[in-house]
Amino acid sequence: MGKLVVYGSDQTHSTLQKATQIVGINPENFRAIKTTKSTSFALSPEMLRLAISSDLEKGLVPLFVCATIGTTATTAIDPLESLCHVAKEYGVWVHVDAAYAGSACICPEFRHYIDGVEGANSFSFNPHKWLFTGMDCCGLWVKNPNLLVSSLSTNPEFLRNKTSDSKQVVDYKDWQIALSRRFRALKLWLVLRSYGVTALRRG
Repeated sequence: MGKLVVYGSDQTHSTLQKATQIVGINPENFRAIKTTKSTSFALSPEMLRLAISSDLEKGLVPLFVCATIGTTATTAIDPLESLCHVAKEYGVWVHVDAAYAGSACICPEFRHYIDGVEGANSFSFNPHKWLFTGMDCCGLWVKNPNLLVSSLSTNPEFLRNKTSDSKQVVDYKDWQIALSRRFRALKLWLVLRSYGVTALRRG
């Protein structure tokens, strides 16, 4: 654990640093890579590569990079495709924080902001920001959910049932820390059913 390193930009939301502390990453191994006005405060793939290379030389283990689609402070859009290429070279997990501006990508004219998303490992956005959904509702996509399940799964007898054991349903208790969750998705489903994609794009 002491060798794992997490990367973001100096514009990345502070919750990333909080999350790394919660999981036990050494605070000294959190890299807030400096951005500049010349790149519209986006995370530079070249700077990411330099940071990763430097950490590897020190015997550290690059673990995770957070790319942001619409930072809170400056609405910066990180170059997702290029960042994913760099991360893939080193086997680093890429998470896309699209909490603020991800919902805008429902519109075709903004879709290019997430070009390269197929190279990411996970993606989150907040429908409660731009998609008429009440607080709180965060959508999470994970490329390989089995990685979550294998790291978080517990199967005491009192939690087992035939439906979950036979894989007929997705048991979300193994995707998170808590065993149960509120039905937040219903709020988003109702918005989608009430307005439809066309109306939301006009919105």
